[in-house]
Amino acid sequence: MLTALCLVLLIFNNGFYLFFPVLVIYALVYLLQQPFKPGVFSLIAIQHFLQIAAGVWLCNYLGKDIDYNTQSRSTAIIASSVGLCFLLAPVIYYQNKIPTQSRKSLTAYVMEFSTQKLMYVYIISFFFAAFLGTIAFLFGGFTQIIFSLVKIKWILFILFGYVCLLKKERVSIFYLFVVLEFLNGFLGFFSDFKTVIYFLVVLIISLLEKLDFKKVFQVFVIAISLGIFGLLWTTIKGEYRSFLSGGEKSQSVNVEQGAAIDKLVELSSNVNTNAFDASVIAMLDRLQYTYHFAKTIDRMPEVLPFENGANWLLSLEFTTTPRFLNPNKPSYDATEKTKKYTGIRYAGRREGASFSLGYFPDCFIDFGIYGMMLMLFAIGIMYMLTYAYLLRKSSKNLVFNYAVVAAFFMEFNALEMDSTYFLGRFFASVVTFYFLVHFFFPFLISYISIVPEKTEKSYILHT
Repeated sequence: MLTALCLVLLIFNNGFYLFFPVLVIYALVYLLQQPFKPGVFSLIAIQHFLQIAAGVWLCNYLGKDIDYNTQSRSTAIIASSVGLCFLLAPVIYYQNKIPTQSRKSLTAYVMEFSTQKLMYVYIISFFFAAFLGTIAFLFGGFTQIIFSLVKIKWILFILFGYVCLLKKERVSIFYLFVVLEFLNGFLGFFSDFKTVIYFLVVLIISLLEKLDFKKVFQVFVIAISLGIFGLLWTTIKGEYRSFLSGGEKSQSVNVEQGAAIDKLVELSSNVNTNAFDASVIAMLDRLQYTYHFAKTIDRMPEVLPFENGANWLLSLEFTTTPRFLNPNKPSYDATEKTKKYTGIRYAGRREGASFSLGYFPDCFIDFGIYGMMLMLFAIGIMYMLTYAYLLRKSSKNLVFNYAVVAAFFMEFNALEMDSTYFLGRFFASVVTFYFLVHFFFPFLISYISIVPEKTEKSYILHT
């Protein structure tokens, strides 16, 4: 039935470009989403798909040809879809190596944890993460590490979700935490309310044994609800962010939390329904991330030559060279690279704006279409090795390791990270989690366990 629905897409405007990304995501999710195994890579695949396919949806909504405002959007759509397959192929290979699990086996693991102690630790981490967010930019050399430490909160959040849902206790408290995280996300400039939704999705899909009609319908209703909410948010986002920054050209919050909440309620209650059409266009344009790729393809190699690896090497040098070793190291500004390779004259960091190129185009800039696939495959191998390490070494408790994997990889769910930001966040997270695995997780597990760590069953992945 799903295959038939995919084929129906071919009859619409830009039909092949509607069909191909759907075919790819159908195959990837089928291979990735195995019952009672980590679901974070399924979310990564779906989010990448949305950012690829939204460009086609935008063209169709406007009644335009796929290449109406760039010569190469069609190429970017196909290349991004194929590139996604290369990126996730090593992860799919490793996912199949993980021993088969069941609800019963996962429940046995969470029975080792005290729900009450875990709840207390999560609450402490909630406030600790908020504190870290306020001081992160005060210590320039350690900002990336501090942001990686915030992931401890998300480890505890999703672990608490596993414990509540599998033990079937304190479920209402867990959903209360979901709501509080969602509301708290609106108080920052970047309005990070989506993060808790992503973690909730990863939690739920990792506990699914199979999809039936009822579950598909529930997912459809939730998706429609989120789409409507997204339109509402797109309508008020600009004015709300301007209010948060106090009218300044910055990406910071300069008002009290109470005032921010009052303004959010005011804007939400005064939405003009006539603005929704513009909001649909704005939301699809914000969601899609193939336009910059297409504009880059337009210019390379005719206007600019391929970099042959220099682009990624420059990003690697930037992320691995401490500022005290290079006092002249420039501040990170994603917009400058985007302007150079797309030819679009965007406002940049000084104007309080940021436009990222994305790491798929970064691969293209260095190696062209075919070399881009090999580079994405190499990133996929890097993902696979990190995934294997965290799942095997984080602890002897499999569910705890699921939570660690989800927290580590969640921020890599989108296309818009350029190579500099991607490498910076990946390396900072690897270093942080290495020390967490060896020095913090043993203490944490000892505290939240009902029985001492030494009596826990060993979890060994067979290779």
